[in-house]
Amino acid sequence: MTTTGLVLCGGRSSRMGRDKPWLPWRGQPVLAHVVEQLAQAVDEVLIVSAPDQVLPPTPARRVEDREEGLGPLAGLMAGLSASAEGLVFVTAADSPFLTPAFVAAVLSRGGAAAPEAQGRVQTLSAAYPAEAGRGAEALLAQGKRRPLDLLERIGFERLSLDDLPDPDSIRGFNTPDEYLAAVRADAPEGLARVSLEGPDRSAAEEQHVPVGTLREILVSAGADPELLDGDQLAAPYVACLDGRIPLRDARVPIGAGEQIRLIKT
Repeated sequence: MTTTGLVLCGGRSSRMGRDKPWLPWRGQPVLAHVVEQLAQAVDEVLIVSAPDQVLPPTPARRVEDREEGLGPLAGLMAGLSASAEGLVFVTAADSPFLTPAFVAAVLSRGGAAAPEAQGRVQTLSAAYPAEAGRGAEALLAQGKRRPLDLLERIGFERLSLDDLPDPDSIRGFNTPDEYLAAVRADAPEGLARVSLEGPDRSAAEEQHVPVGTLREILVSAGADPELLDGDQLAAPYVACLDGRIPLRDARVPIGAGEQIRLIKT
């Protein structure tokens, strides 16, 4: 049977404050890490993204979810419909602890199957038959939005998480605190790079400080506390992440290896 790995990336990451697929994890964006893990257990990996969403480069094939605002079930429909006939393991981009052994164990059931942890079905760590894309389309037409509705429609096997290898595979991170706790536990020595632009617009020597929120790394680098206005950078300052993303929210997490340049606009 052909197997596919499906990574859903189209979420808005509103609680994180930045696009989760780009968050650094073990030396690369977490999306690239998840694709690597899946590729060891399936025949092909697909990524489902929002239209025009900018994602880190990976060898996975990309599919767009054009049903904006309809949640993960719409992403499932797009991905399942694009998958080869067979069985599809579905996960999210922020699955840093996913392992090939876990994926293989769920797929080994031979049909729709999902782990259950503390009474909650893990719909985004589950196996779906590719033909279930049609069922997802029917549910969306009825105004239903939950992946669990699809699993119940097609009939699925509930798996005890305790019986699966590497049960941490279901863990993700939705908030800055969750991400930073995971990073600090996994690589306590992780450092971000910070440079503070002087009044004459000259950049000070780059510093290496522990990972943290934008507020925490600026404080560690010796930035003037007056640059912060509550949870935002005070105007006219802006932090530039890796030379491409402007940030003002001081609660945003900054991971290992990322570069922040604080400039006065």
